[in-house]
Amino acid sequence: MFDISIDEKYIVTQEGTSEGTQIKYKKDGYWYKLDSKGNEGLCEYLVSKLLTFSRLDENEFVLYEQGFINGKKGCRSKDFIKNEDEELITLYRLYHNETGHNLAEVLGKFDNVGKRIEYTVDFVKKSTGYDISDYFKKIFTLDRITLNDDRHVNNLALLGTNKGFKAAPVFDNGKSLLTANVSYNKNFSMEENVKRVIARPFSGSHQEMFDYFGEGFKLDKDNALKWLETEPASLERNVLIYQIKRYYE
Repeated sequence: MFDISIDEKYIVTQEGTSEGTQIKYKKDGYWYKLDSKGNEGLCEYLVSKLLTFSRLDENEFVLYEQGFINGKKGCRSKDFIKNEDEELITLYRLYHNETGHNLAEVLGKFDNVGKRIEYTVDFVKKSTGYDISDYFKKIFTLDRITLNDDRHVNNLALLGTNKGFKAAPVFDNGKSLLTANVSYNKNFSMEENVKRVIARPFSGSHQEMFDYFGEGFKLDKDNALKWLETEPASLERNVLIYQIKRYYE
């Protein structure tokens, strides 16, 4: 766990979302994020560590570390943009640059998940030549387990290079595991709270998006559970244990 003081001159973005404002810093090859309304840093750590027990390559996801930034809780990750010719391009930005419209608003006009996904996959393929389907398969396998309720089109991205396009590593999992979830009720059972989570961006159901693509990766659930038993008790840890047992036992 790190503990660092960072001057305000290193602030890169101060993002406003429906969940609040999250301050981000960039310094010495690291991105730093302060917690906003929940334990986002803890979630980033737990979700990224979980993926080390999967069959994904280490370059397919971003690892996060918990810590303190100017005395406040948060997390950090290494900058995954390695070369000057690489650029992170979110699906929101790609669509807006091409059409001048908001992809999320356009998707809302379709009446089912299949049409929304097919439209997005076709758009990305026509715009970049890249088939984003496998990336989506991995993302929605993860989100079904971790209950990410903030997988909007700015959290889905490609890496553009002078050689073409490829999927960005999986990043931004802070709004997972029921942390700061507006529907969470401490008086309800885990099962009831899990059922109340609303997914994004193609459907309100994580299961529905998972079913469309199928399983994106295998998980070593025995060793993942052994690791989680060594982590300090928290709602977020308990949700992850519950979800792994739900889907892999």
